[in-house]
Amino acid sequence: MKAASYPLAREQDFTSRVNGRAYRVRVATPYGPPPETGYPVLYVLDGDGYFGSFADAARMRAALGAELPHAAVVGVGYPGGDLSAALGRRFLDLTPTEPDEAEKASHTFATGDLAYAGADDFLEILTEEVRPRIADILPVDLSRQAVFGHSLGGLFVLYSLFRRPDAFSAWLALSPSIWWDGRTVLRGEAGFTAALPALATPPRLFVGVGALEQPVGSPARMVDNAVELSARFSALSGPPGWRFASRVFEGETHSSVIWPAINPMLDFALKDA
Repeated sequence: MKAASYPLAREQDFTSRVNGRAYRVRVATPYGPPPETGYPVLYVLDGDGYFGSFADAARMRAALGAELPHAAVVGVGYPGGDLSAALGRRFLDLTPTEPDEAEKASHTFATGDLAYAGADDFLEILTEEVRPRIADILPVDLSRQAVFGHSLGGLFVLYSLFRRPDAFSAWLALSPSIWWDGRTVLRGEAGFTAALPALATPPRLFVGVGALEQPVGSPARMVDNAVELSARFSALSGPPGWRFASRVFEGETHSSVIWPAINPMLDFALKDA
């Protein structure tokens, strides 16, 4: 039996000029022609695990039911196909700060020399290295660029939104690890909310979490942190174009919540308001 390939997809490895590390980008070409303005694009972090699921949902819903516009789905991950190594790499790319020694000691499921606090570099890689590669091979709508992240990826989404809200038009934070390093990501919240009314192109933000992500007594407070953040954002009065949505996915754990969340997040990011 020979190895299978994902249909109508392209794959490219490159070494970043920003941090000298290797990345793998997968691009799922939509089944239909682009809109006049080009394809909207969804960038999926942890693409080694989630690219195919998002690509299948986006392409089939657009092609069969016209429920979504035809959109390009881009998975951003790492060469090699080693899941434990990819888990180690994501600690650098998706975290804004370095944790304490106790937290580092808990990362026994990842391999390699773990590093942290590379979120600023990774945002530059996404916007200045990955995004131009997609524009080189597909007609894209630069005004409709969304990014999805789960867990530490959700932490990265919130951190990057607070720092550069114009970098993407839609931000999808699922199960965000707000607890990381004493909830340091929330230091950027006040600045973002203060700047929001004056933003020329206000973003969309979706925050989701599985209802079963917070065992009794869990110090991470995964559900509580997401719900509390959502309550604050729901109360914001933003300029025209600002949209916020949140959802607690009943019966879902930290691992299972991805798949029931895919369609609501695609609707939020790709459908017109």
